[in-house]
Amino acid sequence: MALKNRDLWINILIGLGLLSIPILTSPDFDSFSDMLKARGFRENFIGYLLLLVFYYANYYWLVPKLYSNKKRGIYFLSLFICFLIVSYVPKVLFSGANDFPDPMQRQPMPERSMERPDDIPPMPNGPKREPLINIFELRDTFFIQFIIITILSMLLRLDNRLKKIQNEKLKAEVNYLKAQINPHFLFNTLNSIYALTLKKSDQAPWAVLKLSDMMRYVVTESDSEKVPLEYEIQYISDYIDLQKLRMGNNTDFTFEINGEPNRKRIAPIILVNYVENAFKYGVNPDEASKISIIITLNPKGVELLVENKITVRKNSIMEQTTEGNKNTKRRLDYFYPDKHQLEVNQNDDFYSVKLYVDLT
Repeated sequence: MALKNRDLWINILIGLGLLSIPILTSPDFDSFSDMLKARGFRENFIGYLLLLVFYYANYYWLVPKLYSNKKRGIYFLSLFICFLIVSYVPKVLFSGANDFPDPMQRQPMPERSMERPDDIPPMPNGPKREPLINIFELRDTFFIQFIIITILSMLLRLDNRLKKIQNEKLKAEVNYLKAQINPHFLFNTLNSIYALTLKKSDQAPWAVLKLSDMMRYVVTESDSEKVPLEYEIQYISDYIDLQKLRMGNNTDFTFEINGEPNRKRIAPIILVNYVENAFKYGVNPDEASKISIIITLNPKGVELLVENKITVRKNSIMEQTTEGNKNTKRRLDYFYPDKHQLEVNQNDDFYSVKLYVDLT
């Protein structure tokens, strides 16, 4: 949407600029009525109006339909026909029109004596040959303006196409990252429920219901570009409720939600990766653990603060975490370029993440 708005405004400004040139350069600029009566101004204005029509035709049709589809011969023939229309239609329309004397028109030269001095040799007889291309005629036929408009519209159109290709590539990459993330959550949650079933816990049905709500969110909402912020918060809360099932009494756990979502929207499943890491490294039945998760909602965005003591050290888990963090960072860069701040700190036995996302 932003790309379309940008192109629209550029095309509007170019149109206004082209139509203002004959007005601003008219010698009768101070008198609007005289300017409208001047044949030179009317020719000039119609010429620039046709240039504008050609610009839009080249931008929206000729370049994408002919040039980009490798129909170059038809494209250049179309350019030549457009050039003839832009250059000669104004002259044909006003060829018989009366006009005030044009101040820019060259004044007639005073008559000279017909007597030829004796020291000047006579001119050779015979008709005078005209040059094949008269540069002054090209100047009067919008040749330079036509070339500039052709190049400008072509460059803008090709740049627009390149940006669309890049956006499509980024969207495909983000969808691939989502496909990697979703099964990861599912496997971790199933492991927790499996532990409950081994213990024959009465909480197993409740856990299955929580998992069902989480999977419904993943299946129905994660394909959307943005979802209501309260849905994302609820997903994190459900995930934490399931993770609590495998906590022991030796875990110092804090979870807080401050503020209201206020109808904000956020990219789905973009916060939970850092919450998951806290449980991955911070829960150990044989060692005292500490996990703190605080979500703060303000009028402009959301802040996630996650801190945990590192009690589990496994190289395979570390590799998975590094890859998950990279995926989340790439999604943040895609959805919120220059609108998020991420701070990650880690030492031997402590890990913290502070993420702020501007949702305005």
